[in-house]
Amino acid sequence: MKNGIIIGNSTVNRGYLAQMIGEYSDFNITENTHSLKNAQNSIDNHSVAFIFVFDDFEEINVFDLVDCWHTEISIIIISNKPELAAKCYAYHNILDFLMLPLNVARFIKCIAKISNTKTSNPSLKSDIYGQDHFFVKTNKKFVRINYGDLLIVEGLKDYILVRTLYDEYIVHANIGNFTNYLPRDRFMRIHKSYTIAIGHIKTVTSNEMEIGPHLIPIGRSYQEKTLTLLNMKK
Repeated sequence: MKNGIIIGNSTVNRGYLAQMIGEYSDFNITENTHSLKNAQNSIDNHSVAFIFVFDDFEEINVFDLVDCWHTEISIIIISNKPELAAKCYAYHNILDFLMLPLNVARFIKCIAKISNTKTSNPSLKSDIYGQDHFFVKTNKKFVRINYGDLLIVEGLKDYILVRTLYDEYIVHANIGNFTNYLPRDRFMRIHKSYTIAIGHIKTVTSNEMEIGPHLIPIGRSYQEKTLTLLNMKK
């Protein structure tokens, strides 16, 4: 049985979706909430395979939320804005896009997609995370970087800037995909353009962090999750 989460502001929409999931699938909903903090707690405490997220947050861009979650989790966006459907193709962890009001036949197809999605191999992830280093390709050569030396990854459109204790490297990569290959207990995305090393945090406020000699902003849509993961309160 696959575990999933429902996130959205509308209690009515979330309740109807939960009813449909119960009727047309054997999935288990571990959290049905409007709170990003509650959703993150569920992700931390359960093996979550999918997230249904409604595009009804007034101050949060739904695609910023997608960037927060690991690519092992399949995301289904639900919205009344058809123009968002095309944007979903740019995110390989978005499994489907559903329009409001929900159509039963279309919803059943979405359930089938979730059912057919293979779960990741935990042992493979452990093997990768068990290493103390990784390699990046820059200037036609591969450079070894120790996880302990990595400070910040900064997104630069189609490239990233990898800052370490000793050097900087420009790498042709997407910050979201790159972040998803880093150990989640050692690194976190705090802004659409920044991923930081938790072990190098010096100071934290509600909207910025000091990482080594660098002062890094915390994105508004990342603030609640960031402070929750660090066991802090605003």
